[in-house]
Amino acid sequence: MTASWSYDAIAEVYATDMGLSMAFDDVGWYRAFCTEQGGAALELGCGTGRILLELLAAGIDIVGADRSLPMLQRLRRDAAARGLDARVLQMDLRAPALASRFATILLPYSLITYLTDPAIAAEVLAGLRGLLAGEGCVVLDAFVPQPVQSFADFRLDYRRPHEDGFLERRKRITAHADGTNRIERWYRVLDANDALREEFHTDETIRPYAPAQLQALAQQAGYVVQREVRDYSDAPPSAAMRFVTLILRP
Repeated sequence: MTASWSYDAIAEVYATDMGLSMAFDDVGWYRAFCTEQGGAALELGCGTGRILLELLAAGIDIVGADRSLPMLQRLRRDAAARGLDARVLQMDLRAPALASRFATILLPYSLITYLTDPAIAAEVLAGLRGLLAGEGCVVLDAFVPQPVQSFADFRLDYRRPHEDGFLERRKRITAHADGTNRIERWYRVLDANDALREEFHTDETIRPYAPAQLQALAQQAGYVVQREVRDYSDAPPSAAMRFVTLILRP
C-alpha cells in the first residue's frame, strides 16, 4: 500500500479539472500508436482513466497503474458504467511491482515531471527496460517548460460547469532556485446557485524538463530515442510547441 498523496483529493473532480485541460488529442495519438505497436500496453499514472478507458474501449490490451487509490476507485466505477473490464493496480512508479512484459509503456501527461530528482527519473526509466517485451518501447511525454514567476496570492485558473453546478480552481506558484516549482491549488465545488458544497487543496512540487533534458534522461537510462513527436502530431519543431513525446527503445 502506498501513502496517500495530493491527487487523492481530486479524484471526483479530475475529469472536469485536469481532464479538460489538455488542448490536444493526446488520447487519439496514444490509441493510434498502441494499435500500430500491437501487444500489451501499460499506462503509468493512469489516474481516473482519461486515457486508459478510451484505449480499452478501442480493444487495446492495457493495464493501468497509479499511486492514488481514490483515483483507481473512480476509474473502476467509470469502467463498470461503460461495461469495460479495467485491470489496474495501486503502485508507485518508483517501485514497479509487475511481472508481466509489455510492448508499450506509457508515461503520459507529463508524469515524469513529478520525479523532481533527475537521477531518480533516470533510474525509473532504466528500471522500465525490464518490463519491456521483445521490441517494446517506452513513450515519454512532457509539457515544454515556459517561463514561470512566483506569486503569493491564489489566482483563478478557471470556472467550469461540473455536474449540476460549477468547479472553480485557483492556484499559487512558487518557483524554486533549483528549477522545481511548487504548485498549490485550491478547489471549490459549487452548486447551481454558487453555494459552496466543498473545498479542498492540493500541493505538489514538479520539475519541468526541456526536450533536451528528456533526451539526456533517456540516454542516461540506456535508451535510444527513436522518434520525437510534437503536440501529438507531425508538427515541426517551433517556439510555440506545447508538448514533446519521445519514443524510446533499449
